[in-house]
Amino acid sequence: MERIISRVEFEFRNSKVRVQAVCDYQAIELPGLVLGPFREGERYSIPLWAALELVRKGIVKFIEGPEVGNEELIRIHRRETRLSSSLAEELPGDFYPRLRMLLARVEREALKDPSRLTELKRLEAMARDIVNARLKKLVSIASSMARSQLMRRYLAPEEALVFDLVGELADAWREEVIKHGRT
Repeated sequence: MERIISRVEFEFRNSKVRVQAVCDYQAIELPGLVLGPFREGERYSIPLWAALELVRKGIVKFIEGPEVGNEELIRIHRRETRLSSSLAEELPGDFYPRLRMLLARVEREALKDPSRLTELKRLEAMARDIVNARLKKLVSIASSMARSQLMRRYLAPEEALVFDLVGELADAWREEVIKHGRT
């Protein structure tokens, strides 16, 4: 499980993001990759890992941040914690890495400024609510005899792992319960 989540995180960190240069800066040459040169005001598409470092150094800014936004998180929380047992709407495929990025940033800020602890606790509670609600729905659907591979389109990669594991386990359990001792 950890390997799959690490792969998803790796793919997320290597995905392209849009940034805008806040100053002129010469090209940065890395093995197999050249970033820039950057011209103030120009927009670029670069890997997230590089963008994070360039933002930290004040060379570029994100056009759209890589974290889950507050409004998006509230909307997903509201939708997922309703009483419905279906996965009628999909999460963005990069939802969990973006959520982890938000939580990590707020946690770093809370270490420096204890007044941010309240926001961190609120965000963690919302994240737990979303994960628990999705997990409950995943287990229910994956253990159903009527589960369909079409359901996978509504799942983030981390969720597809649980869906497949629970489905396989439920199938094996059903088979063993019915056939045990009959052969």
